[in-house]
Amino acid sequence: MTTKSWQIDRRTLLKGAGISLALPLMEAMASKADKTRIPNRSCFMFFPNGVSLPPESHKAHKDWHWFPSGDGGDYKFTKSLAPLAPHRNEISILQGLSHPLSRKIVGHNTADVFLTGADISGTYNNSISVDQVIARETEKHTRIPSLVLSSDNGIGYTARTGTLSFNKSGHPIPADAEPRRIFNRLFGTPEGESLPDQRSRLRNKGSMLDYLLEDTSKLARKLGNYDKRKLDEYLTSIREVEQQVDRTEAWLEVAKPHVDPMNVNLMAGTDDPAEFIRTIYDLMALAFQTDSTRVATYQIAREDSQGVGDKFPQAIGLGGHHGLSHGTRKENGYEKWGQYDEFLSQQFSYFLSKLKSVEEGDATLLDRTMILYGCGTSTTHNANNYPIVLAGGAKCGFNHGAMHRFTDETPFANTHLTIAQKMGLRINQFADSTGTLSNLIL
Repeated sequence: MTTKSWQIDRRTLLKGAGISLALPLMEAMASKADKTRIPNRSCFMFFPNGVSLPPESHKAHKDWHWFPSGDGGDYKFTKSLAPLAPHRNEISILQGLSHPLSRKIVGHNTADVFLTGADISGTYNNSISVDQVIARETEKHTRIPSLVLSSDNGIGYTARTGTLSFNKSGHPIPADAEPRRIFNRLFGTPEGESLPDQRSRLRNKGSMLDYLLEDTSKLARKLGNYDKRKLDEYLTSIREVEQQVDRTEAWLEVAKPHVDPMNVNLMAGTDDPAEFIRTIYDLMALAFQTDSTRVATYQIAREDSQGVGDKFPQAIGLGGHHGLSHGTRKENGYEKWGQYDEFLSQQFSYFLSKLKSVEEGDATLLDRTMILYGCGTSTTHNANNYPIVLAGGAKCGFNHGAMHRFTDETPFANTHLTIAQKMGLRINQFADSTGTLSNLIL
């Protein structure tokens, strides 16, 4: 396609006096035909330990039952999800979904398979998560293939994972929880490295990979079938790192968007959970706004009583999260648990408002971003009837504004497949999906 004289590239930067400034999306950046190419994004958020679901006979049911009452577009929020009311037309509440292969496992294990749908009821054998399936399609367009975030650094451990993302071998991908490090990865340089230093580091890393690949190929000729399979898994991981190095080195020549760090609270700590969670949400919004990545995950806290996230409710006077989920028989037990559900909804509403405030052409960033928010258990150990909110994506083809109730015949993976297809993937199945959520699609 011929570029008109009045058109400029979306990655154009203003330069001068030693600084660079990324331009916002402007009419001159694309023809009318190109406006339809504004990218879709997707992100996946998880919180642990289930939600407050007092029975109908309990006095707290009316106010603190996480799922709204009513059906379709006439549903009524309880206090648990009331903070989402301003976004009613941009969200769908999904009830009854679950991963069929996980319904009998301990509920605290479900974070491991929330985005994979794998069967870990016997031997732990996880599979690729949907965000990574999407990233393999979108990585050619962005500096960062996927943004993997949490409130705890790393991967946690098996069955109490600290990350939602798993590679194609089913191995966990470490999550980042340090706001300043995340910001520098998106918009700065690693630990203040100069561009020549970055090139040198990547060249050295590439040389080590070449050596490893040469060395392991010699070793493979001496191994039996089982060891060869294990070696193949190892080589797969090595190749993934090699591809990441190649991508990173190529992107060194492209100037990063300039984002004023004063607009983000990079000093946010987990002792103030609202500020910390909102900072992570701010970073995700900036990553999408600057097209630094098109897919992200955020594990707000780990299952059971693991990690810093279990202390988040304490900061607002409610006690530990895991303790709340087991304290329903105590006085005001359901109410306190519901108040923490409300707290999380307030932060999620903030994120939706943030995306909605960013205009992109004839729509908003929220219209171009599909968001899956929820948990892998209804009550603490019950891996059925996941509490799920699907938000955004109006320009991706989603039709929101209703409460949808599903039976066990509809696997949770249908949600993953629907999002993947709307991200442009030409796939007809993910995990044990049986189709898409057609009633949510225009």
